Amino acid sequence: MAKIRNWVGLFLMGTINNLPYVVVNSAASTIANSFGQRNLVGLVFGANVSLAVVVKALNTFALLKVPFAIRFIVNGFLMLLGLVGVAYAFNFEFAIACIVIVGSSSAFGENVTLGFLSKFPSKLVSAWSSGTGMAGLLGAGIYIIFGCVVTESGTQDQEQLRHLNKYTFLLTMPVVLVYWFAYFILVKVPPQDESPPCSPEASGDSTAAYHQQLVESSEEIRPILGNTCVQSQAEDEEAICQRYYRCLKLVLWLATNLAAIYLFEYVARACASRVRPTSEYNVGCPELYAALQLCYQAGVFASRSSVQMVQIRKVGVLSALQAINMIIWLIDVQYKFIPVYILPAFMVYVGLLGGAAYVNIFYLILNDPEYPQKDREICMNIAGLFITVGVLLGTVMETILFNTALKND
Repeated sequence: MAKIRNWVGLFLMGTINNLPYVVVNSAASTIANSFGQRNLVGLVFGANVSLAVVVKALNTFALLKVPFAIRFIVNGFLMLLGLVGVAYAFNFEFAIACIVIVGSSSAFGENVTLGFLSKFPSKLVSAWSSGTGMAGLLGAGIYIIFGCVVTESGTQDQEQLRHLNKYTFLLTMPVVLVYWFAYFILVKVPPQDESPPCSPEASGDSTAAYHQQLVESSEEIRPILGNTCVQSQAEDEEAICQRYYRCLKLVLWLATNLAAIYLFEYVARACASRVRPTSEYNVGCPELYAALQLCYQAGVFASRSSVQMVQIRKVGVLSALQAINMIIWLIDVQYKFIPVYILPAFMVYVGLLGGAAYVNIFYLILNDPEYPQKDREICMNIAGLFITVGVLLGTVMETILFNTALKND
């Protein structure tokens, strides 16, 4: 029973942690258009990840001794602050500032929860990851549903678009209560063995008795036993920079491909707001851009769930295919040659490639003998940082293109 409760609780936490982030990305075109900033859709994506590295580093290096309960409470309030701010944004700059808060909450919550998962059996990691995948579908779906309920069919002006944003983000706010409910009520941390790793108790009863006999028989042995762990820890501290560098070299190929995949797909996703004439956007239900984002999330969810059936080692092929996708989407912004009824399937394909790269790269790090067990946590974190690098580069690239070569398309 406790295992089921923990699985459900962690699944809900994963879903809700990423939900506001996904809603912002799904609404990126509408947010920009509502303030007359059609060419700055990429800035919405960029704001959503702009402080991801900063907040993750803050948690890792400064907040690990802060109780998890306090960090989850703070993260819930960050979600609320960001959602309220976007809902009542009075100009584009303020909306961007609030989106930064939304994205920071998602990144901070992910980092905190990954640390929290170390207290549970390893199989429960799947609950969290499944929840984050579901967040993609729910976020895009929520935006479409709210848009259909709140707005009427037909071309909408900036004021109507701002009303859509307002109600969408206000109606998303209650999920924060579910987030706290999942952590404080559903999830129960299993009993922990708190014996220090260098203490006699940590080595078993027989070893403990043996050590006790040694200590009692000779006072000279006491400092030797006491200094062994300290010396080992000092050696680890001295080698930590070399270890990180070694892990970086070890995982660089996979991490670079992961960054490239995210760069290419974020440019392609932003192009979805420009591949048809302006008159075809913000019309009907579902609205075109939001519908295409839902298609992308469906592709991501499907491929992230596929590693049990299909494993892909040649991730460079996925990167190359996604690069081709990006080029086609960029050309379509200029010439608009892809029929509108083909675009949903094409966007599902973008999501499939992105999700397949993500899940297979992390699968390789966790399962390939090339990556030693003792180094896998560091390798996973390095690869995760490359995701943010790819998103930021993609955002910069498409923002430059949409304000230069593709400005008038």
